Amino acid sequence: MEKTFGIDLGTTHSCLSYVDVSGKPVMVATAAGQDTMPSVIYFERPEQATVGVTAKNAAVLAPHLVAKLFKRDMGEPDHKPRVYHDREYQPEELSALVLRELVRAAREGAGLDVREAVITVPADFGVAARAATLRAGEIAGLTVLDVLAEPVAAALYYQELEALAGARTLLVCDLGGGTFDTSVLTVSGDEVTTVCTEGDTALGGADWDTAIADHLVAEFTARHPRLDPTADALFQDELIGLAEETKIALSGRDSRSVTLRFRGASATVELTRAGLAKLTEPLLERMMAVVERAVTEAAAKGVTSFDEVLLVGGMSRTPAVRERLAKRFDTAPRMIEPDLAVAKGAALYAVTKRFDSATAGERLGISAERAAGLAAKKVRTVVPRSFGVKAIDARDPLALTDPLRARQMIVHLLHANTALPADSGPFPFSTSIRNQRMVEVEVWEQVGPELSEAVEDNARVGSGLLTRLPARPAGATFDVTFAMSETGTLTVTAVEPDSGARVQFELRLGGWDQSAVDKARAGIARHEVSG
Repeated sequence: MEKTFGIDLGTTHSCLSYVDVSGKPVMVATAAGQDTMPSVIYFERPEQATVGVTAKNAAVLAPHLVAKLFKRDMGEPDHKPRVYHDREYQPEELSALVLRELVRAAREGAGLDVREAVITVPADFGVAARAATLRAGEIAGLTVLDVLAEPVAAALYYQELEALAGARTLLVCDLGGGTFDTSVLTVSGDEVTTVCTEGDTALGGADWDTAIADHLVAEFTARHPRLDPTADALFQDELIGLAEETKIALSGRDSRSVTLRFRGASATVELTRAGLAKLTEPLLERMMAVVERAVTEAAAKGVTSFDEVLLVGGMSRTPAVRERLAKRFDTAPRMIEPDLAVAKGAALYAVTKRFDSATAGERLGISAERAAGLAAKKVRTVVPRSFGVKAIDARDPLALTDPLRARQMIVHLLHANTALPADSGPFPFSTSIRNQRMVEVEVWEQVGPELSEAVEDNARVGSGLLTRLPARPAGATFDVTFAMSETGTLTVTAVEPDSGARVQFELRLGGWDQSAVDKARAGIARHEVSG
């Protein structure tokens, strides 16, 4: 019988789920026999990679050969490749190695042949980061059925658990190891609809670890002012490990003592749960700022109350996180398998991507009624970020006399939280100089929390060239249309109405073409991967 798979490709931990013969999503054990696996890679030798727990442990001994937190580089135009054994690795390639290990463990441990999967992404990921995730799957040798926003996956699993009758409005807060998303969704019958989403792709458990580590080393140096352990890579990596252990321990107890040792000196530092909350208050404030933006956006769309506040992601176990949300919404948030809900929801969603209601039961080996219910699910999402075109600011006096020196700005055509599919309709732009025969249409996406026309508040994600323009005076118009599909594919069309000159392109982002993807897939396939 066939299987459908969902993968939570996380910043700090990743996992794999599938729908079993009872029609329920279950986890696939990693090589270490756990439900989740650290998203950490140790390059012991050239083209030999260990992924998971062993790699995380190796970080203490050889931090320069260990890759982690690379998901934060996905789709970022200014990231620097990581270098191990004189070979450069892009974040897509590192993510592909994590995916390969999940697939290998499933095959050797459970006899499962994973070829197709839905992979989840933070809801706030833009088109560049989503495209990078698709590439990672392709480089790993997978067919990626779709990329699915993590809060949507969690909502699908929540709906599965509750067997809901009637509509409910959910506020899903997904605080993982490296990212934070807040989404407002409605679940009703066969539909899960995203009302709006906000996020911070640089906020997660790793930042709590860093805050604790900074506190611990400050206490150490205060007692031993002549010693500076911050330049010692081995000490720093061990320190982050101690910080993570302390954070986890304080979720279940009121205090914990940590002993630091460096060059014969030692210091024991006690940290309380209340002290941790105070220490990480700026992080909690960042978290709540994202939540408030989502609540405000939802209210603008007519949603002013929530039937349930759901918590997913490992960091949602932190008492201060739960307490802050409980105080804000005057209700106890509910956790639903915070480490596993996203992967399980993705596995459920994969059924809708692979099968129709008529054939799902036979192909999955489950009851026709159960299969039809799974295959009938519909997911409706929103534009993750605002997207626009770079243009000359017509308000700048130089726009008429010296356009090449005039201020440039981003004109946003698609706005965040617009329901998908979305179409901007034609928007008029104009040429800058006389007899201009071609125009490069540059596509940019919002990177900050607030919409801004300033170029520095946006990131370039792709471009296309409109050619064969007729000779015209400066200011001749052409139209640009943005269309985004239900799955988040952005198509850009530019047309010069008099000549009919036209360019249409789906963004192939990050400087990759198919030959580059094929080369990366061949290179990663040569790696010996183990857990």
